Formats: sequence, C-alpha cells, structure tokens
Amino acid sequence: MRILVNSKEMKECDNCAIEGFGVPSLVLMERAALSVVEEILKEAVKRERCLVVCGLGNNGGDGLAIARLLYQKGSRVTVFCDMKKDKATPETLRQYEILCRYGIPVVDAMPEGDFDIIIDAIFGIGLSRAVEGRWRELIERLNEKKGYKISVDIPSGIRADTGQVLGCAFRADLTVTFAYEKVGLLLSPGALYSGRVAVADIGIGKDSWQERKPSAFAYEKTDVRLLPKRHAFSNKGSYGKVLVIAGKKNMVGAAYFSAKAAAMTGCGLVKILTAEENRVILQGRLPEAVLETWEEQTEEKFLETLQWADVVVAGPGLGTDTAVGILLKQLLEESGKPLILDADALNIIAKEPKLLEGHGRTIIITPHLGEMSRLTGKTIEELKEDLPGEALAFARAHNVICVLKDARTVTAFPDGTFYINTSGNNGMSTAGAGDVLTGVIASLIAQGMTPDKAASFGVFLHGMAGDAAALEKGCYSMLASDILGGIRQVTKNGDACYGAAYGQEQFQEEGSRV
Repeated sequence: MRILVNSKEMKECDNCAIEGFGVPSLVLMERAALSVVEEILKEAVKRERCLVVCGLGNNGGDGLAIARLLYQKGSRVTVFCDMKKDKATPETLRQYEILCRYGIPVVDAMPEGDFDIIIDAIFGIGLSRAVEGRWRELIERLNEKKGYKISVDIPSGIRADTGQVLGCAFRADLTVTFAYEKVGLLLSPGALYSGRVAVADIGIGKDSWQERKPSAFAYEKTDVRLLPKRHAFSNKGSYGKVLVIAGKKNMVGAAYFSAKAAAMTGCGLVKILTAEENRVILQGRLPEAVLETWEEQTEEKFLETLQWADVVVAGPGLGTDTAVGILLKQLLEESGKPLILDADALNIIAKEPKLLEGHGRTIIITPHLGEMSRLTGKTIEELKEDLPGEALAFARAHNVICVLKDARTVTAFPDGTFYINTSGNNGMSTAGAGDVLTGVIASLIAQGMTPDKAASFGVFLHGMAGDAAALEKGCYSMLASDILGGIRQVTKNGDACYGAAYGQEQFQEEGSRV
C-alpha cells in the first residue's frame, strides 16, 4: 500500500523536514534534481539538446538545478527563465546564480527549433488558479514542440488535489514526483497528462508526518496478500454467508453476477433472493447458490433470511417500484448486518434520502457517476471536478462508506480518509461489471475482512480481475463473465495479474492523444 498526498500535506511534510529536522531546502532541491536526472538516464532517449523551462517558485529552482546537472553530463542545455529577482524564491535565485557561473545559456524568449528533451519546471503543486496569458501561451507552445517531455513533480497546469486542468496543462511523457504520489497524478484528467510517473525519494519520509496521519492511499501489487487466509481445518461455514437480494423479472444477470462473484471470491455460502421468473436460469447457471423467491417469502421467513446472512447485497436489477422501496426500508430498519447498496437501491434513496438518516449500521454504497448525480443533485461534470471531495462529503454526511465508481474509483470513509484505485481497464466499462464488484466486496466481508478494508481492497481486487481478463480477451470483447474468470486468475496467481498492458499503460497511451 502506498501513501498519496494533496498539496497541503506535501507542504507540511516539506516544512517539517526543513524547519523541524533542519534539512536545508537547497539540499532537498539538489536531491530532487538528481532524482530527475537519474530517471532521464534510465530512459532510452537522446539528450544532446535539452530545454528546461523554469518558473520563479521552488519548482523552477528544481529545474535550474536539473539544467546544471544535465550540462555536467554533457548535454547542450538551454534554460528558458524570465528571471525577476524580486519575485523568485531565495532557493531559486541561488540556483540561478550558480547556473550563470557555469555559463549555461538562460533566455527569456522561447527558443526556436526542436529539442531531444523538454523539461517542465514552471508551476509546482501549489497552483490553484487558471493558467492564463503568456503562461498559457508558453505551455501551449511547449506542447506543440517535438521532444521527450518531462514534468518536475507535477505537470504544470494540473491541480495536485483533484487532477483537474487549470486552463491548460503541460503534456508529459514522464513525471518525476517527489516523496509521495500526488492525488492529482492518479485522477483523470491529470493522469492523462502525466505519462509514466516515477516517485523519487528526496529525504522526506514517514518522520515528516509527526503527529499527523495521511488521508489518501492506493493499493499496489503486493497487497494481493491481503486476501483472507484459508485454513486446512475448515468447512463452508468457516468462510461466511452472503445474501444477494437482486433481480426482478428479466434482470436475472444482476443477481447472477453478484452471487457468482461472491462465491468465486471465496465465501462459503451464497443465497439469492430474487423473482420467481429467474429461478430456472439461476439454478441452471449457479447451482452452488441457495435460491429463494419473493413469492415464497413471509415476513417471518424474510427476517430469518436476514438473520442467516453475515452480509447483505441489495439493489442490482431490483427495480424501483413501491414494493422495493418498502423492502429497502425494512432492510435498513431490521438488518443489523453490513449492507452493500447498489443500483436500484441507490435510485430509491435518491428519491427518499431520509432512508439514510440515523441508520446506525454499516452501509457501503457503490454508485457510478450517474447514480451519484441523482444522490447529490449535482451534474456529472461537477462531480468530476473533485471525485475524492464529493465521495468524502457524502460519506461524512450520511455515515456510509462511499465507493464512487469511475476509471479511477474512489473509496471514501466518514473519518476523512480515502483510497484511489489504480487497477482495472476500459474493458470493464461493460454491463454487469458493477454487479461483480458488489459480490466481491460482500464475499470479503463474509470471510472476516472489516467492511472498510473490504470496500477499498475489493475495488482493487475487482480491477485486477479485469486486468487478467483483458490479457486473455482484450478490452473490446470483454464481458462481465470474463471478469468472473479473472477473479479465479487473481486468487490463484496473485500479483502476476496486476498492471496488465490494458490497465496500467492505458492512461499513458490516452494521455499522448489529449
């Protein structure tokens, strides 16, 4: 698992290292510059002619130091920097003075011609307003130039906390970021502008957090070890019971995908409560599951079924008629077990938001952006401006775990922490994929994983399954049933399925076309 930071957290870590531990700012700047040069040397690109474009903040100081180090490695370096000594930070001014003593050319107008490498050190993570005027013109001209493009810490014009483009942004092939990944490098569209992201150690570590705690995280391939352990002396009762309430007439697929995903992720028993019309299909396709229908239910039997389960999934393919609304209200009032609410359950809540008031139980919601729009009354465009912020606000306001599904799904908790998922691929943009996710999360809870961990890790595991499926099927032909097969591959082979070519490389490929 890795820590992610926003701009405020990173600045606090910087200040702690400098003021708290006495590490000179220039030392951190030199280490940052060295790390960028080391990454450049790893790349199979020419570096005979290099252009380094610097602003007047410390990001620009990093760039000036990088220019000097590249010059010392034998590159022909040109530095674009409109130096105004009264506006530059002390560290940047010092780096400028050192650079001038080496005789490295510094120009204040954009040089003509192409370069092998173009380095963006204009704006750092503190940028919060739109890039306009000559800066916008400069970045647009840099984007038009040929050459391998590198951003220092974050592409200039990308908001570090949300990934939003502030007017315009530099398009990088490589971003070397310092100490920790910035949230905005993982979210769209920031991820599309960042290219390959390398995280460099510059001497700011866990000690710099002091009494504070990180708020954002992401899983990595070694975290597959978090799968619940299986024991030699066990039986089906050892791995928990999942109840899936899903599927009205003609919506059998939603029930099937959720239930089968739960079973394939390792829970011991799955029961499906669905419409009578779905009986034959489900018993033929998933005979491992126990099946009950609405027509068989009495209030007493329904309460017994709820008591039987360790975790309940409700909503996929249920519809939004009055009977389903009554069912949902009863679930919220009667079930003391963790609830995973998806699809039509969320659409009912959008119409009756009071259902979530004072519920006093563990609830996980898994909305896609359309469902979240209905829940919040905000447009999808407004939600995309700050996915973590929107998920966190809803989680806090309603005391739920909010899994806000997108290309980079955000799982947010009422305590203000959140995860950004980096597994998965665009082949998972297919009907039924969300139903598979609810089953995965439910299964993890049934096997004893805490609901908060199951929600965030379940999203990661689901994405890994999608990556495994993409390797076998390709993204165009992928179906939700292929993701089910991917679950088998992931649970069998572990981290070998992480970072499939259709997954981790996807943002880099799409970024080159932005």
